[in-house]
Amino acid sequence: MKKILMAALMTASLGSGLANAATTVVDFEGIRDWDLVDGYGGLSGWESFHVQVSSYSEFEAHGPELGESRLHATAGELTFDQGPVIFQGLYYNYWGSDTDVSFSLFYRGEKVYSSPLDGDNQPRDIYWLASGYAGLVDKIQFHGQSGDGFIVDNLTYTTAPVPLPAAVWLFGAGLLGLVDMRRWRA
Repeated sequence: MKKILMAALMTASLGSGLANAATTVVDFEGIRDWDLVDGYGGLSGWESFHVQVSSYSEFEAHGPELGESRLHATAGELTFDQGPVIFQGLYYNYWGSDTDVSFSLFYRGEKVYSSPLDGDNQPRDIYWLASGYAGLVDKIQFHGQSGDGFIVDNLTYTTAPVPLPAAVWLFGAGLLGLVDMRRWRA
């Protein structure tokens, strides 16, 4: 009975076939502008944004999930250091008079999704902007027409699940075979 239970547990552990995916939320709490170096939050390209990390003002409505700091940025490009990811979205709002803004998602150099944002009809305060695309991406570009920029907080992405290599399956099958062989000999 013990051997059967061990074989069942091993089969179940190998049965998923994928390594766990992890969700990352990039916030800007407790950092200063110069702390935004390549690699922060698993992203590179921060220097292309001309960014400023600052506190929400008393006039900016925001929920407690956003903390006290946000990123004020202009157009730029970020690459995901952990390989392809699924970009879920971010909290966003345009700043000043720059209502002609958009973002584009790329995978292996090809644009896979682009979304113009309607600055005239968006909420007045920072809001959740879902990506609108569920496929893999490795780069995101933000576009704007003026130097006013936009506000970003809690940029959220999930690392892509990685299939287990064939060697793991072969090893697991071999272990099950050994357990089965011992059972038949007994």
